[in-house]
Amino acid sequence: MRMSSRLVLLLLAAPALLAACTQPAFKGDACAGFEAQGLYQVRNSGFAEACARRDAALPGFTAVDIGALDVSRVEIPRTHVMGTSPRDWQMTAERQAALEAGWAEAMDRTFASFTRATGEPGVLRIAAQLTRIAPGRPSATTIGGALQPVGSTQDVMEIWAEFRLYDGADERLLAVIRDSRTITTVQLSRTAPVTMRQLFGSWAALLHTRITGR
Repeated sequence: MRMSSRLVLLLLAAPALLAACTQPAFKGDACAGFEAQGLYQVRNSGFAEACARRDAALPGFTAVDIGALDVSRVEIPRTHVMGTSPRDWQMTAERQAALEAGWAEAMDRTFASFTRATGEPGVLRIAAQLTRIAPGRPSATTIGGALQPVGSTQDVMEIWAEFRLYDGADERLLAVIRDSRTITTVQLSRTAPVTMRQLFGSWAALLHTRITGR
């Protein structure tokens, strides 16, 4: 990847970039629901929530197994939002295909330097799932806001995602990461793919930073 492309991805991760300036560190608390897997809370991860094994040693992995984006269980409220149509809040087959393709493109580009493999020592399996899409609140970091004014009446949606990292050799769960970002509502449509690429690119870039430690 050219340095200019890497810089663009880091800039797209601006909301997390400030937090990323501080090194992640474990808290003393185990993550609720993942005590049996030995996951502990991580602060300063740049994500809304991060849990990991203390012995995860993510920088030691030399290959990745990147799964398809899972949108099969995404929660989408049926509440009508002024300025949007019901179709804006439906997971259509067309939208699902566009989201899956956008995530695959972002991860392929960001992890281009990694070998691809499955079920072997040294392989990190990365699973990603969109968990919720709902009306949100606009902010200075709303993705897509640069394309049109974002004010107090601008409709935006918040997108939640969960990422799970596994040791590809034995399927041990190494980390669970959850995060959310806001985008202008119109940007979820098929006609505005650039914003979704920005959203996925920012997540992929921060995952790469936390996995590689650089």
